[in-house]
Amino acid sequence: MHVCIITSSFPLDPGDGRAAAGLFVRDFAVALAELGEQVTVLTPDKRGGPKADVPGVKTHWFAWCGGDKPLAYLKPWRPLDALAIWSLLRNGRRALRELAASEKFDHVLAMWAVPAGYLAMGLQKQTGTPFTTWCLGSDIWTYGKRPGLRNIVRRVLQRSTHVYADGIELGHAATRLCGRSVPFLPSSRQLDPALAESPPASKRSFNFLFIGRYAEVKGVDVLLAAMREVVESGQDASLYMFGGGPMEGFVRDYVAAHGLGERVHVGGYADLSTLVTHLAFCDCLVIPSRMESIPVVFSDALQMGRPLIVSDVGDMGALLREVAAGYVVVPDDVTALTDAMRRMVMADATEFAPHIETLAQRFELKRAAQKWLDAVG
Repeated sequence: MHVCIITSSFPLDPGDGRAAAGLFVRDFAVALAELGEQVTVLTPDKRGGPKADVPGVKTHWFAWCGGDKPLAYLKPWRPLDALAIWSLLRNGRRALRELAASEKFDHVLAMWAVPAGYLAMGLQKQTGTPFTTWCLGSDIWTYGKRPGLRNIVRRVLQRSTHVYADGIELGHAATRLCGRSVPFLPSSRQLDPALAESPPASKRSFNFLFIGRYAEVKGVDVLLAAMREVVESGQDASLYMFGGGPMEGFVRDYVAAHGLGERVHVGGYADLSTLVTHLAFCDCLVIPSRMESIPVVFSDALQMGRPLIVSDVGDMGALLREVAAGYVVVPDDVTALTDAMRRMVMADATEFAPHIETLAQRFELKRAAQKWLDAVG
């Protein structure tokens, strides 16, 4: 079967931390190729320059005028952002039409209902090519709630041959929107422990890790306040943060203003080596989001054998209550997060190990790829 994956996020190379969820898309494409399928990826070219080859996968990059700005940050009421959205849809539609004419796809897999699902729906109308929409969060939680986009998202989901969501509650929300069942298909990626480098000299007796956007929705302000409390309580702990976004200035200013420079280490987007290195030596991943489904870094931590502290949003709380691979806290609550971090410092790490292994199996990459192939035939 020849599969075309349409995605608005795809890495320039395996270590491209800016691609965020696009790293999972790459690994899923490779998994399909390793299972014997022919795979072509269509994605906007956000930064130009050379790109690394993807084993077994043909990648087609199309031009657009949005540069490297993530789609989540585009505001359609801003003229330049509106132009970028228009160019993505126009150029993406043209590129997909030309590719389909030459490649003869059997099935299209749209990563996110918009814009990928919208493009796939257009191809279906023209050629009858079946398509799957994989809801990955922002398409439902953000675009699915905006008056101007809600009906488009609904129409994409209703016309899809198959629909999946990478979160259980996300699937329920998609069902409420489109009126059809939306089963859970986990998103994850394959990490290579051999990429881990030596831990930094700043490593303390206990080390927390945050990997995500520096944005209010990710709860970075709550995490910093909680970490400050942990430090002031006298515990020998540190926090490593990697990401980027609108609150990066706030994060760096907060650390400086409260004298946390020796305990809180703020970095930019983590490449693959940095991700694996810090998951290997840090003792716990913290996901303090105010709104979330199941971020890919959740399964990253499980894959590397690390317990988690997560806010009770999306599916993270339910998963950890079912399988005790860490602690669950009330979202947007500094005291609750502080208490959980203190408990984690004092906990016996071996108590989490069997639960982490059990939960990690649910997110195994090739298992998800095979499940999708079995469904689409």
